[in-house]
Amino acid sequence: MRRFLVVLFFAVLSVLLFAQAERYPTRPVTVVVPYSAGGASDIMARLVAEFWKKYTGQDMVVTNVVGAEGAVAARQVKGTRPDGYTVLWYHQAMLGNYFLGVADIMWYDFTPACIVTKTSRITATRSDMPWKDLRDAIQDAKANPRKYVYGTGAGGIAYLEYAPVEVAAKGCWRVVPNEGGDSQRIVALLGNHVDIVPLALVSAVSYIKSGQIKPLVVHDVVRDPFIPDVPSAAELGYPDLVFPMTNTFFFPPKTPEWIVEEFNKIMEKIVNDEEFKTKLAEMAYATVFFKTGKDLEEFWKGQEEIYKKAAAVLK
Repeated sequence: MRRFLVVLFFAVLSVLLFAQAERYPTRPVTVVVPYSAGGASDIMARLVAEFWKKYTGQDMVVTNVVGAEGAVAARQVKGTRPDGYTVLWYHQAMLGNYFLGVADIMWYDFTPACIVTKTSRITATRSDMPWKDLRDAIQDAKANPRKYVYGTGAGGIAYLEYAPVEVAAKGCWRVVPNEGGDSQRIVALLGNHVDIVPLALVSAVSYIKSGQIKPLVVHDVVRDPFIPDVPSAAELGYPDLVFPMTNTFFFPPKTPEWIVEEFNKIMEKIVNDEEFKTKLAEMAYATVFFKTGKDLEEFWKGQEEIYKKAAAVLK
């Protein structure tokens, strides 16, 4: 009888411990954002955190870890305990870092949870330039080699986005790398130092509305709902110029599958919340782009091939 009671005690204890373990979240989750406060990634992470609190009752604490186009933050999360309470909020800059040799960390080095949001990147020019779209700009550059200046980034996505443009008009542009980000490229463009630049849509919206900047193409296979009159790269015949910014939650490697599943269940509630969708559009010019499991993996594999090809062109 005593032996039976001991066995029963441990059986009940195991059930209770399992039940406790399967509850998630039971405390605040830390989200590591690889960029400064106030940028698009940070704004979207904080919006997700607001709705995480709504659906879980727990806080989601946003921490900004800046450095090496996100590589510093990625390394930090990669080495964190895989208990579901630290997660990385990152986008395709990870691929740029890898294929440009900045960092040796890839998306599959983590436990991917879900893609949540999507924002567009564009190629833009000044409003007084004669081009109606990127195809016009490329044809003009080919007819007038070295006349126009393309302002790239010194590395990262803004550098790799130049690759399909170079392929389409090889040697026809004067290329000026810019060490800074979108704000520096916009200053150079409006100051007539360069004629055409890649930008994040959210960085350019106020200039588009004021008529100072003209978007020539959306770097995607489809048009962007916020600038529906601007053609996509795919429809203009540039299928390799597909560089959407899709923010993904990555857990440290070896995070238990059940934690990922619970996390994604909560995220699915958030992305289906109409208030969340409205705020996402208003605050970041972004849309819901929810993918998990195999769909997530296939998307990142496709992006990996595009970035690899772009890097090979520019090496």
